Amino acid sequence: MLKISMLITVLLGTFVNLHAAAPVKKVKKEAYVDVWQKIYGGKEDDIAYGIVALENGESAIVGTCKSYGAQRSDICVTRMNANGEMTWRLWLGGKKKDEGRAITRTADGNIVVLGRTKSFSKAYAYDLYVAKISLDGKKIWETTIGGDRDEYAGGIAGTDDGGVLLVGATDSYGDGDKDIYIAKLSKTGKLINAYTMGGRKDDVATALTRTRDGKMVMVGYREAARAGDSDFLIMQLDQNGKMRWRKQFGGDYEDVLNGVTPTLDNGIVAIGSTRSYGSSQTDLTVMKIDAKGKTVWQKIYGFKYYEYGNAAATTPDGGFMLVGGTNTLGKGNHSLYALALNLHGELVWSHVYGGERKDVGHGVARMTDGSMMIVGETESFRLAKDFYMIKLKKQ
Repeated sequence: MLKISMLITVLLGTFVNLHAAAPVKKVKKEAYVDVWQKIYGGKEDDIAYGIVALENGESAIVGTCKSYGAQRSDICVTRMNANGEMTWRLWLGGKKKDEGRAITRTADGNIVVLGRTKSFSKAYAYDLYVAKISLDGKKIWETTIGGDRDEYAGGIAGTDDGGVLLVGATDSYGDGDKDIYIAKLSKTGKLINAYTMGGRKDDVATALTRTRDGKMVMVGYREAARAGDSDFLIMQLDQNGKMRWRKQFGGDYEDVLNGVTPTLDNGIVAIGSTRSYGSSQTDLTVMKIDAKGKTVWQKIYGFKYYEYGNAAATTPDGGFMLVGGTNTLGKGNHSLYALALNLHGELVWSHVYGGERKDVGHGVARMTDGSMMIVGETESFRLAKDFYMIKLKKQ
């Protein structure tokens, strides 16, 4: 197993001889520096889960919010300019609990978000919730999908016909506990088709991306025979949600994928966590899979306690930015953990962000101005959880 040690740069004082100046050792620059860090939220918990790039370095962020007049919790969508200033915000939901999970853009350039809702459910359980939003913050349409039990939001991606493909999990349909749920919606939000797949244990899709050649790749996990044992699950789909190939592998313990991003060669990089492969607790794992489902490389980054990855994005130089959390590193009891890899999966930079309490990275995206934007949550700077936004640039 590949382990890395904490990278600490120590700047030593230079003693200068008045008669003969000693050579000065050059300190290597950080690969990435933060342009700014910002928090956004009210008196209650507000958490950012997903981000998508817009034009001119701007972005749209989806999350779950309890502040600013939310009923219990609402799906919140916020548009930010390149300086991290809010352009508009939109609350989606009703009088019960509503949660935002993922965000993407449709073929016409508008925004679509995925979450789950109790407000619009016919039963007392969570249904999947999808809404299309204009770039000026107006709701174009919304729809819900679900049965008598809970549904779980995973990921969403735009299709060539202006619609969307979404993935998640369902307790309502299928044969086992949680089953993978895949649905195709038209550009007006109409359900075109839906599929479930899984066995007697939990089968869950956690994220979805569209590769450069127009295919869809879903990641998640599949529970094995005993509790505490799950395998990584990767599946390529067509734009209607039909499976093209499936890849499942893992060790003797819990192996889960939480995020996925496309690569320049029509493959994907997937990120998650593992308790297998010699991990002492939980380690962050990342892997590259080619267009045919073959593993190109897999890396594990971990320390004494718990490290995990939630999201990944490609960097302008063809590498990858990874975000998640660690309770080994940092000055608090749980820090946001960010890493940059080159295209071969080799570590080129890592950093922890946050304060004395819990800070987590949930999403990351490459902006049109070449910067990288991380979103997540922090409770280090105020009493409640806030959106945590970090803009990075490469030096």
